[in-house]
Amino acid sequence: MASAPLLSPVAACGKARGKGRPRLAEARAIDVAIRAAALRVILEQGEAATLHAVAQSAGLSRKTLYARYANRTALFTEVIRTLLVTTGSLNFEDRGSLAERLHNYILAAQRAIEAPRAKALRRLLAVDPAYIASLRDDLMAASRNLFFNPLLRLLEAGAASGEIVVTDAALTARLLMRLIFADGTEFGEGRLRRTEGDPAIAARLLTDFVMHGLLPRG
Repeated sequence: MASAPLLSPVAACGKARGKGRPRLAEARAIDVAIRAAALRVILEQGEAATLHAVAQSAGLSRKTLYARYANRTALFTEVIRTLLVTTGSLNFEDRGSLAERLHNYILAAQRAIEAPRAKALRRLLAVDPAYIASLRDDLMAASRNLFFNPLLRLLEAGAASGEIVVTDAALTARLLMRLIFADGTEFGEGRLRRTEGDPAIAARLLTDFVMHGLLPRG
């Protein structure tokens, strides 16, 4: 179902204009309306999203939209890049022992990657190789800001406090991220697939593995 149209970008500027090129404030309002509508449509429709749906959601004509973006890849790339550039650090409870903080981090990371918005963006990125090609640097920077840097700080703090021993915190963080974001935890039908288990159980097992390894406890 298409989203309800926004307030007309022209009306949002205060008053209608006459014929001719749009004034700067009106042009900016149109740009904002297009990007907001594109994000809504991407999240709602994923790979099925079209410029026509964006125009409808923004309350604009297709002519206005095509005057700014030649195709959906150009528009969606810009919208996704804006999301990536503005990505902050992962929000999780950063108090207690290292084991508690690491467990909280893993849970928060799992929830972030499985959130509807993240799933919709991953599906869209998988449809057209052009997205990955043009957004590769932005994707890497966003992943570093959101996931890698907070985990690296956790490991460095744990090493400084003597709770863990790591010889290379950055390498350890990268390897741990691979475990957290593995495509699946069960091998079946010739491929790895996700199980339907409780994420909290998986987070606890991974936390115990990092903190205690597989050696018998004495």
